[in-house]
Amino acid sequence: MRGETHQESHPTVHSDRSTSVLSSKLCFSYSDELRKEARQLKKDLQAIKQRKEDRDNPKEQPEDQPGDQNPASGAVAEYHDSRKKYEDVRKQKLKKGTTREQQTLALLDRFKTKLSSAITDTPEEPEEELGEDEDKGWMSHVLQFDEQSRKVKDAAIQDEDTFEIYDPRNPVNKRRREESKKLMKEKKARI
Repeated sequence: MRGETHQESHPTVHSDRSTSVLSSKLCFSYSDELRKEARQLKKDLQAIKQRKEDRDNPKEQPEDQPGDQNPASGAVAEYHDSRKKYEDVRKQKLKKGTTREQQTLALLDRFKTKLSSAITDTPEEPEEELGEDEDKGWMSHVLQFDEQSRKVKDAAIQDEDTFEIYDPRNPVNKRRREESKKLMKEKKARI
């Protein structure tokens, strides 16, 4: 009896046939778990891809938006137009890579040529007020600074930038005060 209860408490101690059945059940349940986990991961990946596609390609909103129907909301319509413009520009931007680098370098070259042409073609007459985006006067403006002298100040030379520093605690100043007191006493004693 003791042997039987001991064998029943440990199911892996059975005969070879029961051990193989038990291990096959364990493998089967383990492989089922792996399959379920793989399916779940695939679903998660598809959901992430779908969210990314929805974010990159939002559904086109109909032109008859409820906010656009109100004629008094001109500012709102202007806001929507400018937002749409910038969203289109953002979509057109290239992702990271060599093509994006080439595009950036092309923009830089274009700016350099625009700047050099603005310097050579400076208008003689003052232009009328242009819009903020059309003002190109800053490109031809020459930057000038006040020249700061780099000369060293000489302590012996008095000028407007030199100030007398008097510290009553300085021993030299104490000696001078004592000497001046003695001189004043001598002058009073003579009188």
